[in-house]
Amino acid sequence: MRPRAALAVVIACLAACQSRPRERLAAFAEPVTLPDDTTLAAEVHEALVKHQREQADRALDARDPGELLEHATVSQVALDRGVMTNDDLLVLGDDMFAYQFRPENGLGNGLGRALGGARPAPNLHRVTTGEFGGPEAMACADCHSVGGDDGAGSLTQGVFGRGDGDRTTSGDLRSAPSVLGLGPIQRLAEELTASLAAARAAAVTRARTTNQPVTIHLVAKGLGFGALTASPDGTVDSHAITGVAPDLVIRPFGWKGHQATLRAMVREAFRIHLGMLAMVDQEGVRDGRLPAAMFGDGPWYDADRDGVTIEVEDGMVTALVAYLSQLEVPIVRPPDEPTLRARFSRGEQTFTALGCAGCHVPSLPLDDPRLTTAPEELAHAGGRAITIDVAHDGNAPKIAAAGHGYAVALFSDLRRHDLGDELAAPRVQPAEGGDIPARVWLTRPLWGLADSAPYLHDGRAPTIDAAIRAHGGEAAAARAAYLAAPTPTRGDLAVFLLSLARTPHLVAP
Repeated sequence: MRPRAALAVVIACLAACQSRPRERLAAFAEPVTLPDDTTLAAEVHEALVKHQREQADRALDARDPGELLEHATVSQVALDRGVMTNDDLLVLGDDMFAYQFRPENGLGNGLGRALGGARPAPNLHRVTTGEFGGPEAMACADCHSVGGDDGAGSLTQGVFGRGDGDRTTSGDLRSAPSVLGLGPIQRLAEELTASLAAARAAAVTRARTTNQPVTIHLVAKGLGFGALTASPDGTVDSHAITGVAPDLVIRPFGWKGHQATLRAMVREAFRIHLGMLAMVDQEGVRDGRLPAAMFGDGPWYDADRDGVTIEVEDGMVTALVAYLSQLEVPIVRPPDEPTLRARFSRGEQTFTALGCAGCHVPSLPLDDPRLTTAPEELAHAGGRAITIDVAHDGNAPKIAAAGHGYAVALFSDLRRHDLGDELAAPRVQPAEGGDIPARVWLTRPLWGLADSAPYLHDGRAPTIDAAIRAHGGEAAAARAAYLAAPTPTRGDLAVFLLSLARTPHLVAP
């Protein structure tokens, strides 16, 4: 049976087996548009190939434990030889993202009660001890599955960070966000950072040349970041800078915006969520560049005392960065039914009229889509870097060409904002560039919103309406406008926001 015919039979069977009230069927009166046979066959083939690969890997690993990890990882030595293409790294990263790590791989720790709990390795626990991590998971995919592969996390998958290692009430709850579209986000952040740094450097040069203080307003890609004053002696007064740390580095990852690159985010995720330490971080502990307590109380080469000295090396980090940066980007999927389509259009206008678009900027321009990631370990200094074209490499759909660059429709300004007391975290968050206050959060990108409930940093909001009502601080005016809007207008907005989705994919069992 041809793919189109097979899928049509499935749809017909589902329709026949379900009984819905007539009024609910009205929204689905339009005919279902199926992909053409070539597209559908390609999707079926891709899903089945992945399923077959996973089955084969599991069988090999059952026969020879550890075989699967060997198939899912790559060393920096192999990368230096140039034997891996970006397509290869996409597959390897996909396998590693789903791999269930084990204590023999370095999962967890063998620490005592003071840091890691009282159980044997992997010493799993949901509440972290200060800045020391869990682990609370065994695979990246354990907490990124809502809405499909690489999606968000459910409420029960949240992590209680910076706690006492025991009581959930002591922790700072975080939900796992979707990881789609992260490559374009890093490139946007890098271009914003470069623009802000250039403006600061120009102000310092002018101040030295004129021997007078120079005050400039910081603007990059149409976004305002406050102002700074440069003095003739080269110092900079940063008290009027807004939306970014005083060092002007845009950090687009983490709910509060505390990590600047995918590489740093991957290393942190390994440490906190899997209890696995990157070699470059172990080197940092050895050289006194990183606080040992974040990693354990053992010797630098086995700080978490689990008997595994090489847990995450540069090649593994690079493969995951290459994977994440090649994932698809979310899309806008307006409803087909004419009445809902009209409400979508009104909702899009309402989004701007209420002030939501002031922070959740619908689209930002990207000039250069090339993302480069390089090894960090001292042993690999000068090793081969990997460059990913986030507009073309990997899974579709990708960001759209626009003029001489690209449009990234992420619905965020990548700035930090004070969102008021109701959304305040229990404590400040340590970060490079300065601690982030409890009330301050990064503007969450809204692309993919429809497939990532529950909402907000701790998953407290089951609906978009509940999430909007929790906003305060700098978002108080937009919330007030929303609450004052008629119920149909709020419904229009919900229809629009629920169109911020992801492309549906066939998934093999």
